[in-house]
Amino acid sequence: MSQSSQNEEVANVDASDVLDESLVLDCSSYFPIRELSLKTGVNSVTLRAWERRYGLLKPKRTKKGHRLYDQGDVQRVEGILRWIQQGVAVSKVRALLDQGTAVEGVSPSSEWLDRQTSLLKASQGFQEEKIEQLYQQVFSQYPADIAVRDWLLPSFEKLGKGAALVFCESVILSCLVARTNNFRSQVKRSPKVLITGLMSRRVLWCYMAAAMLLDKGISCRVVPNAQQADDWSHLVEGVDVQSILVFCENEQASKSLDLISQMQQWEKPVTAVGAGFWLAAHELNITMQGDVEVYSKALEGVSSFIKRI
Repeated sequence: MSQSSQNEEVANVDASDVLDESLVLDCSSYFPIRELSLKTGVNSVTLRAWERRYGLLKPKRTKKGHRLYDQGDVQRVEGILRWIQQGVAVSKVRALLDQGTAVEGVSPSSEWLDRQTSLLKASQGFQEEKIEQLYQQVFSQYPADIAVRDWLLPSFEKLGKGAALVFCESVILSCLVARTNNFRSQVKRSPKVLITGLMSRRVLWCYMAAAMLLDKGISCRVVPNAQQADDWSHLVEGVDVQSILVFCENEQASKSLDLISQMQQWEKPVTAVGAGFWLAAHELNITMQGDVEVYSKALEGVSSFIKRI
């Protein structure tokens, strides 16, 4: 945020929302936005957007304008997440929260369909700047897992196959790579997770997964272009990580079993995503072999991986 924008925000803060900094230092119930992000899995950019655009949050402030939150804000964010996970647009959430409406029985918002239509038109018109603009709008207002589930994946499916899909995916990939590099530079610690793919398959999913992990405060290293299976083992040896997320597609069942056996030797929690992995594992009636969990669908696998670690 620019200094002028920050000064404007401070000027607009109600005096009743300003806390004496000396009192804050002695009060463990207040914490900064980065801690709220870690507690809720919603990145700071999105939290600020919810506050500024929709009035969903109203943090206290120090005299210097720094935001301060408490456990009530954590509960508020969790309430917001429950709504948007049901497909409700964030612009509609405040009214629902204020009315105390129950989550059950509320229909998903048509705004997601509108956003999908906008992405389709921009992709079919090969409008790079428009796609980037839509990406910024959605990913600044929603956690990455919601943006992927309710916007990107349905849009990719509607685009089908062809040049428009290839163009769209390439632009989104560039945006996600930039996001990953930016977020990773803010996480001042070694990566906990290695995200990799074999023969450059599922590159886009590698970076969508990274966006979802980074939102949760989980640092990661993305190496999507391993050329052969042995590269994976060398990567695991060379990059000090706690767990591994692997994408691979169209491998034969026999080869997939060999790959799963190789992953077991890493002696770390591994989630393997790919149809070949899934078919091989289910031929043996297993969904988990040692430290290796196997999934066919990428979103299901990544979501389970996040919960697991």
